[in-house]
Amino acid sequence: MGIFSRLNRVIKSNLNALIDQAEDPDKMIGQTVSDMKSALKRARKDLVEAMGSARRLDKKEQELRDEAADWEKKAVLALERDDDDLAREALRRKARALKDADAVRDRAAEQATAADSMKAQLERLEEKLDDLKARQKTLAAQVRSAREQRPDPAQPTGDRLGGGAFSDLERMADQIDKLDAEVEAHELLDDPKQADLDARFRSLESTDAKDDVEDELAALKAKLSG
Repeated sequence: MGIFSRLNRVIKSNLNALIDQAEDPDKMIGQTVSDMKSALKRARKDLVEAMGSARRLDKKEQELRDEAADWEKKAVLALERDDDDLAREALRRKARALKDADAVRDRAAEQATAADSMKAQLERLEEKLDDLKARQKTLAAQVRSAREQRPDPAQPTGDRLGGGAFSDLERMADQIDKLDAEVEAHELLDDPKQADLDARFRSLESTDAKDDVEDELAALKAKLSG
């Protein structure tokens, strides 16, 4: 389950329950507020974990760039000892570390953007929760009135309840679905199968990588001889 799926489910299930003629609107809106409060608390915790993951990726990127710098130093050392083959291997490993660092950087940026969007969405939901609590009696009367009008079942749930706050909640639930899908997509990038696929693509790019290594090797030799 995505980190906000629980919150999305709470919103939609409570909106659907409000349509049920047998349910007391006052009671159901009170239950919706209570359920959303619990779900928001859990979502906040999950969001903190997602933001922590983005920060860990930032740290990983720096570690990979430091590793690349170390491999360049080893390549220089190998050239100083006239070992071109060892220098080539060091440069290959440097290139691999930089490629991985770029991939991690992109992933971290995507996760940070998604986390910012989720944070903003949570804040809007918390405002809507305060609105529900403050207007519970008025909204209950709105639901009763909407039920009496026998709305079209084909309409969106929020509209069938009289629109306003309920339509806003339904739209937010749909937005949460989209954000959750983004997070799951980022998590797939950490999947071992995805890592294996990336490795296979790297092997296809090996010819270009060899040319780059030879160019860099020649540049280092020229720098050392100069």
